[in-house]
Amino acid sequence: MDKWLQPALASLVLAIALALRWYDPPILGDLRALVFDQYQRVQPREYQPAPVKIVDIDDRSLSQFGQWPWPRSVVADMLAQLREAGAAVVAMDIVFSEPDRTAPSRVFSGWGLAPDDALSQELAVRVTDPDEILAAELARGNVVLGVVLTDGAPPAEKVKPTGGFANYGVNPREIVHEFRGAVPSLPLLQAAAKGNGAINAVPDRDAVVRRVPMILQAGKDLYPSLLAEALRVGVSAKTYLVKSTGSQAYAYGSYRSFLRPRAGVAEIGIGPLHVKTDPNAELWLYDTGHRPERFISAGDVLSGKPIDVAGAIVFVGTSAAGLQDLRSTPLVSAIPGVEIHAQMAEQILTDSLIERPVWAEDFEFLTLFVLGVAMIILLPKLGPTGCAVLGGISVIAAAGFGWWAFLHLGWLIDPAYPSAGALAVFTTGVLLSFRRSDIQRKLIRATFSHYLAPAMVKRLEADPSLVKLGGEVRDLTIMFCDIRDFTTISERMEATALTRLLNDFLTPMSEAVMENGGIIDKYIGDSIMAFWNAPLDEPDHAKLACRATLEMRKRLSLLNKTLAEGAKAAGQEFSPIMIGIGLNSGEALVGNLGARTRVNYSVIGDNVNLASRIEGVSKGFGLDILIGEQTRQAAPEFAAIPIGDIFVKGKTLPARLYALIGGSEVAQAPQAEELLNEFAKIAHSFKSGNLAGAASALAAARTLGQGLDLDPLFDHIGNMLAAAEHKKAAAAQ
Repeated sequence: MDKWLQPALASLVLAIALALRWYDPPILGDLRALVFDQYQRVQPREYQPAPVKIVDIDDRSLSQFGQWPWPRSVVADMLAQLREAGAAVVAMDIVFSEPDRTAPSRVFSGWGLAPDDALSQELAVRVTDPDEILAAELARGNVVLGVVLTDGAPPAEKVKPTGGFANYGVNPREIVHEFRGAVPSLPLLQAAAKGNGAINAVPDRDAVVRRVPMILQAGKDLYPSLLAEALRVGVSAKTYLVKSTGSQAYAYGSYRSFLRPRAGVAEIGIGPLHVKTDPNAELWLYDTGHRPERFISAGDVLSGKPIDVAGAIVFVGTSAAGLQDLRSTPLVSAIPGVEIHAQMAEQILTDSLIERPVWAEDFEFLTLFVLGVAMIILLPKLGPTGCAVLGGISVIAAAGFGWWAFLHLGWLIDPAYPSAGALAVFTTGVLLSFRRSDIQRKLIRATFSHYLAPAMVKRLEADPSLVKLGGEVRDLTIMFCDIRDFTTISERMEATALTRLLNDFLTPMSEAVMENGGIIDKYIGDSIMAFWNAPLDEPDHAKLACRATLEMRKRLSLLNKTLAEGAKAAGQEFSPIMIGIGLNSGEALVGNLGARTRVNYSVIGDNVNLASRIEGVSKGFGLDILIGEQTRQAAPEFAAIPIGDIFVKGKTLPARLYALIGGSEVAQAPQAEELLNEFAKIAHSFKSGNLAGAASALAAARTLGQGLDLDPLFDHIGNMLAAAEHKKAAAAQ
């Protein structure tokens, strides 16, 4: 089950990430907007001079001509100056929803004069209403007035005039931002203007204006934005041609997103202009930040100073902080709202619009799906490091594509969420991989810490793939070691002393095995079973095993000396420990063997049985270490002598045995041949019961073996001869 846990949980995380992207909660939109903001911060739109200007009712203008609102006659004077300077269109980011406060009717009321009072009627004839002055000027020029759409009560009747709407495809009323009501300018003024447009900003949840609507709805009526209406009046168009997705008149609109399979506005035609929008009839602001070059002070216009507005779309608004028309954009925390209208006009006229393609969400969804599935499939194969490299390359590629698409095509593609989703899948997979590795390390530590040297255990923990606990056939060298006449020893010792003796014996023997790359399979009373070349590959496993047994011989000699000194100090009789060791090499099955509730990393097979048999017959030759023929062939540099063959049950051919005498220093000694002949005499004499002949050969071998570090072997043979003489004498009595 653990095998499927990683892909199952990683798939669950991917499914959650895909579901979130499908549902697209507002927080994802916020994060996506921040990514697009970053694009603009790194590469803002370069300001290019365009026939777009802003007449700014700034603080300097207010200090010159008084607080706002100015008398409508002053506004009319400003519009006249702009008309005479050649402005193509003047778009007022202002709403004149109430009568001028300097109008005679309002002034007379403030004086306490009734409308039918003779003085009131005479002054009304002599004093022209400022709203009428403004209306007259509006009629003379191309002026668009502002309308504020609200969630209050709808106006008594639709604001007029505005451009008409011709729809190809779905009616925009089902799509665009909807308001309940509208606050227009006075009927006298709106009727005199060439157009009326909504000045509403529609900021995101963080109050940043990133998109500007071209069409909005109030009640049952559609309203063009101030920007759209300024463009319409500027090109002398009468109608907006709105093309929606599904419209045969607009090929691009035939694409339907499978994530958002709904209708949406695709393009708005304004005379010769064809403006692509997002499905909500909005344009994305490609911000330049605040540019003073756009601005002309309203005070300069009213003062008659030369101004360059010929052929330009002129937006009239305010940057005065007290009039509270400051907005946040991707680049600037506080910018005059009128400058956003101007920037959008520049983008349209200079063809520098950016867009979020209708297929972008589908592309991001599929990118997340592909990256996530790739992580799930490749993580078990490549491992955390390989997948991290692949994931890093994928993230860089996604970010690179998003940046390239923005820079060269003006597309807004979000690489962040697909990358984050893939990272979540990767992290889940890696954490589970680490969990599985940790479990494997703990299992390896529990399985091998008592049988392998610490360095080898660390190697296995670092790379658990080196071991196959499930079982495998490997070429191994197997060792059995047993204390000679242990039954006799145990009969004359107390349990506590016997336990201490066994521990004193098994500890150095086991250390010799593990220090030479062997694994302790098990302890069976006084016996040790060990093997080499599992779980780690050891090409020289036979040589390591031979070296380990020679080291065991040396450590046993030291142990016997220590035990002898202890017995002498205690006034006790001492009997040296003698061992027999059998080594054999060949194929065997190795793995976790046992019951369901208890297993042991062990080996089984014919070659294991042969190693046990070899250890058993070593006693008959008076030598301590016997090895099989395959072990001898795999370790030819060691000094060894052939001592005969044994027959194994179930085998038709005998197995040849060798006695391991020493290492390469013995085999390469000048007297090696003569020395090995003496050892052969010892083995054959001992086997035939010629103890005197064996003793004579031992004496000769001691002389020849001086300086070859063979004293532990000589001591062992001497002990074996002494024990054999003792048994022979006891039998004769």
